[in-house]
Amino acid sequence: MRKQIVTGMILLILLILPLLLYLQINQNFQVSVNNARESADHEETLLARLLSSEILRNRSTSNMEIRNTVQSIGKQYGYEQMQILFYKDRIPLNGVLSEETAFLLDKKERTSYLSDPEEALYIVHPLDEHYTLITRSDFSVFYQMLREQTAAGIRICIGGLVIAAVLSLLISGRITRRLRILSRSADAVRSGSAIHLEPSAKKDEIGKLTNTFIAMNDAIVQREENLREDARQRQALIDALAHEMRTPLTSIVSAARLIQKGGDMVQMREEMCDLIVKESQRLAEMDENLMKLTRMHTAELKTETFSLLEMAQEALAVTPDAVLTGEDSTVTADRDLIIHLMRNLVNNAAKSGTLTPVRVTLHPRGFSVSDEGRGMTPEEVSRCTEAFWKADPARTRASGGAGLGLTLCQNIARLHGTDLVIRSTPGKGTTVEFTLPLQSVEDSET
Repeated sequence: MRKQIVTGMILLILLILPLLLYLQINQNFQVSVNNARESADHEETLLARLLSSEILRNRSTSNMEIRNTVQSIGKQYGYEQMQILFYKDRIPLNGVLSEETAFLLDKKERTSYLSDPEEALYIVHPLDEHYTLITRSDFSVFYQMLREQTAAGIRICIGGLVIAAVLSLLISGRITRRLRILSRSADAVRSGSAIHLEPSAKKDEIGKLTNTFIAMNDAIVQREENLREDARQRQALIDALAHEMRTPLTSIVSAARLIQKGGDMVQMREEMCDLIVKESQRLAEMDENLMKLTRMHTAELKTETFSLLEMAQEALAVTPDAVLTGEDSTVTADRDLIIHLMRNLVNNAAKSGTLTPVRVTLHPRGFSVSDEGRGMTPEEVSRCTEAFWKADPARTRASGGAGLGLTLCQNIARLHGTDLVIRSTPGKGTTVEFTLPLQSVEDSET
């Protein structure tokens, strides 16, 4: 790009500057020549009148007398830049034309001729059928001026080319330097390295390109960070899933082997079959919850406006021991997901070791689920929504959980543009609150 800019600038100077200088020099030359031509024309007119009055009135004047008269008039009026040539019947009486200008004697009318080789102006004036006056004015000074101006123009063109080349190198270097920085930054992004590019305060195209490139790089970095986090969470989920599946699968395999070796022990067979059924149900529940978690990332809310009280009554129909309080209100959300959310929270609270019924309290934009169970520490509260995380793995397994309930609930809440609020005190119980945001779900997702 830098070579193109320099070449373009030089070509532009070569096209414009010589043309402008040529036009200017030629105009100056033409103006000077025209002024001198007018002056020579005026002088020749005066000479023609004098010669006509002195010579033509006396036809018997000899050629010698005519020559003397012409020379006398030339000296008297003193035109230093003008040479007088006088012919009688094509015979020179005073001065001789050169071979290049001899054709002027054939002119029948007054005319002027500018001879470039001789750098002189000839004015041919036939006084009558015998006498012809020719004046030769020296224009060498104008041609000399033309040559000097042409030489000066060439020097100006050369200087202009040098200046244009230097300026174009400086300007293109300044422009391409920023582009080279962007190019190196692009290479760094391609190789995965960090870039060190400062935002540009300039409002030109390269400044805008720089800021756009920085924004693009930030987006790429954020996307890579999100992908790494997703990969980390996915690996953690796989590791936890493998760990969780090991226990029920081990129990099922051990029970099956005991049945094979148990002989006629009917009671043991029944216990082992119950264990197999229980662990199989646990695996099925784990699979169902995992499928829900997987689909939750691409789920689209099917929002509708409904009564919070009617929704809660339907959700708690499978857990009649739960206590429902609070006032009814109308909300807009995905009704099926909110039912699933409430049921999971109630089931999770019921497994907390509470000795009192689980309480569900309605409020204008949501609800809360409370228990008086064993509770959680602040560290446990911060991690309880992680997939497969359990404060007490042995106790949770005994209660049949897999550590996915609160993860599902948190994902449902985030789909609605909010988060679960969990307050817990060890030994006193836990309260989980779900509140829909003030704005509509469509605005939240947008």
